[in-house]
Amino acid sequence: MARYAIIAAQFQLAVCALAKLPVYGNFSAMTPQSASRSRLTKAVLALLALGLGEPALLAQAPDSPVPPPVTVVKADPKPAPKSQPVRVILSEDGLTVYVVGVILEGSFHQFDAVLLKAPKVRTVHLSSSGGYTLEARLMASLVRKRKLDTYVESYCASACTQIFAAGRSRVIGPAAQLGFHQASLVDDESGETVSRAATVRKLTVTTVFGINGNDTLRLAYELAGADAAFITKALGYSHENMWLPSPQELIDARIVTRLASQSELPPAPGGSGTREQVRTRLLGSPLWKSALERIPAQAEPAVDEVWRAASSGASFEEAAYAGRSKLIVAATKALAEAPDALLDRSLALYARTARIERTRGYPGCKSTMGVVRVPNDPADLELAQTEDALMVDFLTTPERAKRLNGDDATRYFTKEVIPLIAPLFYRGTAKGQEGKCRLGFQMFETIDAMPQKKRLKAYRALLSLPGMAELE
Repeated sequence: MARYAIIAAQFQLAVCALAKLPVYGNFSAMTPQSASRSRLTKAVLALLALGLGEPALLAQAPDSPVPPPVTVVKADPKPAPKSQPVRVILSEDGLTVYVVGVILEGSFHQFDAVLLKAPKVRTVHLSSSGGYTLEARLMASLVRKRKLDTYVESYCASACTQIFAAGRSRVIGPAAQLGFHQASLVDDESGETVSRAATVRKLTVTTVFGINGNDTLRLAYELAGADAAFITKALGYSHENMWLPSPQELIDARIVTRLASQSELPPAPGGSGTREQVRTRLLGSPLWKSALERIPAQAEPAVDEVWRAASSGASFEEAAYAGRSKLIVAATKALAEAPDALLDRSLALYARTARIERTRGYPGCKSTMGVVRVPNDPADLELAQTEDALMVDFLTTPERAKRLNGDDATRYFTKEVIPLIAPLFYRGTAKGQEGKCRLGFQMFETIDAMPQKKRLKAYRALLSLPGMAELE
């Protein structure tokens, strides 16, 4: 199965909703009713604390409906494509150089070679999700040396922000985003990505050896005259939790010098085109068409996500599949109001997906959380297509059922589901996102195996839990 498939993201959504149940605060000031509710939700959170451990399937209760352990079968998907180096393209008039894609080894030399042949260039148009901090630092030095302006129409994040900050004039388009986080390292053996520890070392523009990526990022922002508090906040976010400041925050911090009221430069040659061109192409999908018609407030921002990704080096298919998650999450928030027939289809689909994940050893829950790849395995493609059809039917049907009251949903879920899940876990191993993800899969298997008269009510209770609607 594709790593961290969208269906796995739905399971996490449900688990996070449990974690948001209101149990904190001043308990002495609670009314008897709220105190009773807190006792119920404390049980849920206690389970979550245990649930962050690795599943102990052999320890399940005798009457638990959860399927017994199975032999783990390793999936044999096609290897994921490696990130392609950034493309550096000079405009026909020689005034703009486009930097599109991931900044990898050799990106600096490619950038330098183009600039050497472009004496008239005035602006660097950036569309990148980041990459190697050292390569970006070297590219930024050329921007400063040539006193070039920088411009972002769609997206510039992580190491890319070093190049943007080097611009004499730094302009972003009306829908642009800049993303900031700590520098990170990828372990050569495990492939895991970890954030680098922050330092207090002050670099100079001539420092070459022993450089921490965070020092490089800080230097770039300091040379741009950015506010110290902004820099501290920017380097306080891990690589898993990108900070996307508002345009006004960027102006106030002096990272951005001007906000464009409309697009000021054409998109990169050979790219995905404008946002409207991307939107028109997405309308060819029944899921996107239904979402844009029925839930435009959620679907239009998802189009923005696709446009930004496709403009930053991802293929249109990869970008559309990643943006698809926004639509699935939006629909999931409303599934508590689905009629019984659609709710039954939804639960059956996700329980089947959970069983497949279990037999494969939960590859969707491994360390590359947040990575969404277009599925290439036939079984995964069929699951995605089935999910699309389900969501289209849900979005287009006028029939709606009544969502459970938050208190009623909490009581029912705590009474009927929690006792079935609790024996599956023990404390102390596989904490974090991977543990939550596994818990989500197992929770759906558990609900699907409940007696028929309780099964759909338990699923509707899960989808009706307080906090579900606020999740992103």
